[in-house]
Amino acid sequence: MGRPLDRYNLGTMRAHFATLLATTFVLSCSTPATESAARPAARGVSASELSTEKAALLKAYARGGPEWVATRDAALRDPALAQFFVENLVLELAKAYRALGGGDHARAMRAHQRALEELVALPELSTPVLVTLLEVADPVGSTVAARALEEVGRPAVEPVVALLASEEVETRRRAADLLGKLPHAGTAEARVRKQMIEVFGQEPDWLARTALARSIGARGSRDSDVTPWRQALQAGLLDADPAVAQASTEGLIALGDERAIPILIDVLERSARAGDMPRFQGAQRALVLLARESEKPSVEAWRQWWAKREAQARQ
Repeated sequence: MGRPLDRYNLGTMRAHFATLLATTFVLSCSTPATESAARPAARGVSASELSTEKAALLKAYARGGPEWVATRDAALRDPALAQFFVENLVLELAKAYRALGGGDHARAMRAHQRALEELVALPELSTPVLVTLLEVADPVGSTVAARALEEVGRPAVEPVVALLASEEVETRRRAADLLGKLPHAGTAEARVRKQMIEVFGQEPDWLARTALARSIGARGSRDSDVTPWRQALQAGLLDADPAVAQASTEGLIALGDERAIPILIDVLERSARAGDMPRFQGAQRALVLLARESEKPSVEAWRQWWAKREAQARQ
């Protein structure tokens, strides 16, 4: 695994990872012990500094095979040893990801895939570490974390939603973007829906709102109750920021709920009067796709088409 990460305080994961990642994310895998000694919260250590159990765990991982399976299963019964192992797996994942563009791509890919499979198999342990990495890492580290959390799937949804309350704008953006890629949360989806919609209405950063609009459309398309998602996106059509309005249009297209058509016709009319061509074009495109119709020559033509559609539905 390279130079392992040792942990001095199991209750300070965020500060622990932030200290580690601030230096360039995976320097703990190669930093000399003399330099790492200056970082007491989290540091790279040599194999000789590790406890016998931790050293044996990493050696077994490097060898693989049946011995590794037995060693891993035993380690997972020790909370501290299991935490140490998962954190080092995350560092191995990131180290391998960074090496994918190097000369030994095949080896890096094998190392990356193996670490990923181990992490996905341990969602209760890996999810908190990966979510923390998503929160505090640089763009490359956060990409590694996001892709791993996609593989983890449902167990990652609520922990990622919690990041929408972060004080850091970039953390909220990352969480908003990832939520559109994560699967339905089962019985927790109603809570996820409520929090995402509330944040969408209050989020001050336009980029985060844009990511939320797209993710609301994606998640809503997988939900049995699309109405709250649709209503949130309909409100987003009138957002002061044109990028958010456009993303809300895209969200409605992904949602596929034709009940948004009357609101889209209203937006079409309002944007035509205001000379807001981007918003007009977005509404027109959404109408064509949701109605499965060709473009109409006027707002009135759209209204007549919808009235006829409703009348037919009532018969």
